[in-house]
Amino acid sequence: MTGRAGKAALLYFFIHFMLEVVCFFMLYRIIGDPVFISVVATIYNAVAFVPQLLFGSLRDLLQKFHPGIVGVPFLLSGFLLYFILDATGILFWVSLVLLCIGNALVHISGAELTIRTSGGKLSPVAIFVSGGSFGLITGQVLAGTGLSFWWIALTAAIMMPLVIIGETLYKGNPEENEECSGFNYTVPKRVAIVVIAAAFVIVTIRSYVGYGIPVSWKTTLVEAVLLYVFMGIGKALGGILSDTIGIRKTAFISIIGAMPFLVFGDRIMIISLIGIMFFSMTMPVALGMILSVLKISPGAAFGVTTVGLFMGTVIAAYLKTDSLLMNCMIIVLASAVCFLLAHYILRPDKEEEDYV
Repeated sequence: MTGRAGKAALLYFFIHFMLEVVCFFMLYRIIGDPVFISVVATIYNAVAFVPQLLFGSLRDLLQKFHPGIVGVPFLLSGFLLYFILDATGILFWVSLVLLCIGNALVHISGAELTIRTSGGKLSPVAIFVSGGSFGLITGQVLAGTGLSFWWIALTAAIMMPLVIIGETLYKGNPEENEECSGFNYTVPKRVAIVVIAAAFVIVTIRSYVGYGIPVSWKTTLVEAVLLYVFMGIGKALGGILSDTIGIRKTAFISIIGAMPFLVFGDRIMIISLIGIMFFSMTMPVALGMILSVLKISPGAAFGVTTVGLFMGTVIAAYLKTDSLLMNCMIIVLASAVCFLLAHYILRPDKEEEDYV
């Protein structure tokens, strides 16, 4: 990573960490029956994930639109509305939507910066995305303590100067970086819509695996922390390996490597964690595929992946089974689909190097 790309990745790793701490602190302080909590979770996933496609497209079209600077006030206002007014009824849903919109806008800010300053590398955006896994579990843990919400509100407020610092990294950014011309990971003859659809399917499957595959060993807080830590490590590792050994090799290692660990890891923590880490590595792979055909629209490309994430959560909510055989069949079939799509879409790594 170049100096600019490294700074962007590190900066937004921490911003993303802080963002998810704020959101999940609030989510895990919400009290209600299981049905209500399920509805809240669904609405949160929908409003935080899906609009990123719209916000990303707007940022691609309007360079003067700064989603992070707009997003932090949304985030903070939703958070404070809920806690200060002890919001119920319509005010509760307003506070939740404000929180979600802020989340989506800050995500796009981080994606745009880490992609446009990367020079065609996937490590920066992968490191940025990985920060969310660590923030998510930290927010959950802090919500279960007696910590005052004002400390978390302060965390949200501190995000604003950090986002503004991020905007300064665009100054002097080389034109070829700004235009994302370095992303050339797919076979040239593949039709763009096919590439986007294939990547969307891979992201949806990864999301389903993350949310839907049972992990009966996860019974304590420490085990939950380890789950999200390994997810975060996998996301970052996917980008780093793509830039070092090649995206195609990384895709095959992550998909094939994950399968036996996911199949046999339901009741054995370390085996399951390795499988989850491997499969999480497909995140930057799928994004790299889309960026190769949407170079002029990195925000929209990132938004496609977040819609895929939401679809995975929806499928996970309705496709759950306690049958070991059925879970094994789902994992094997899902892995086979991802492998075939990656094999069809991704340029062999040697060709990729020659092309660049």
